Amino acid sequence: MLVSGIAGATLVVGAVAALGGFDERVVERQVASQTSVLDGIEDGVADVAHRTAPSVAALLVHRGEEQTPASAVAWRPDGYLVTDGPSVTGADEIDVVLHGGEAAIARLVGIDEVTGIAVLQVDIELDAPELAREADPVAVGSLAVAVGASPDGGWDLTVSSGVVAAVGKRLESGDGATHHGMILVDKAFAPGTAGGALVDQRGGIVGIISGASASSGGARFGVATPIDLAGHVADQLVEHGRAEHVWLGLRGTDLDVDEAMGMGLSGGALVEATDDGPARRAGIEPGDVVVSIDGDPTPTMSALIAVLRRHMPGDVVVLEVHRDGEPREVQVTLARKG
Repeated sequence: MLVSGIAGATLVVGAVAALGGFDERVVERQVASQTSVLDGIEDGVADVAHRTAPSVAALLVHRGEEQTPASAVAWRPDGYLVTDGPSVTGADEIDVVLHGGEAAIARLVGIDEVTGIAVLQVDIELDAPELAREADPVAVGSLAVAVGASPDGGWDLTVSSGVVAAVGKRLESGDGATHHGMILVDKAFAPGTAGGALVDQRGGIVGIISGASASSGGARFGVATPIDLAGHVADQLVEHGRAEHVWLGLRGTDLDVDEAMGMGLSGGALVEATDDGPARRAGIEPGDVVVSIDGDPTPTMSALIAVLRRHMPGDVVVLEVHRDGEPREVQVTLARKG
């Protein structure tokens, strides 16, 4: 499996492990069984796109003589927008054009390299959508509409639609960062859409579009960061200029399928080692299998990390752990990642 950046973005996603055990045959069957989702709903896609459009800004990112288009989503009325971090990394200047035609030069508030989310600010009141925090959980096979904006001619709507092919997937960037819990859509997004909104059939924003795409077997997949994770990071960037991440202090891998079946589990994160940190102090040992955090399933190590990234240092969480075939609950106080 190979992947490539789009729209000049610097995020490059790595090989087989990038898709976290992604089985293209399963996805092909899932997507094929759901193609009727897209039949006869062109008007619905247009309606969703046009309702989302006022909250999407067009970006023109300047790096020396290079100019790269991207998009952003209004996050707060007081001028804050959320976008794809790699699309604005290293920018000398970022021009912003809003839906109504207002233009401004954005201030880069911060970029979180762990999640690839960035926040910009302009001195203009924004039409920030409350629905961004009200979307339903993303389901494989559901409709996904990518809504971005192009700075060509001032502001121009950019739309593509597809089907959610997978959720909770792991992607590795060229700079060594690993992104967890990502959404994959069965079609690559249009150039310049990076940083825009991934929207469900109801019009709820479910993700922020990444500047990376994944490909397998000749098919390309669009990538987005789930909106709850993007919002968790964006709020911290607005308030503090940086995002804090938690440390659990364990290393592990996905539980083998045969082992999981033998234990009567659908999956889990197998603990291989613990550091001198929260997990060890809570009594977690190598060989334990973590299957959930506060009731949220963790069928893979990537899923465990994705849930953790939605927490703050000092949070107390309850892990469901299986040891020697017996389930137990363990309370852990999460520490700050160094």
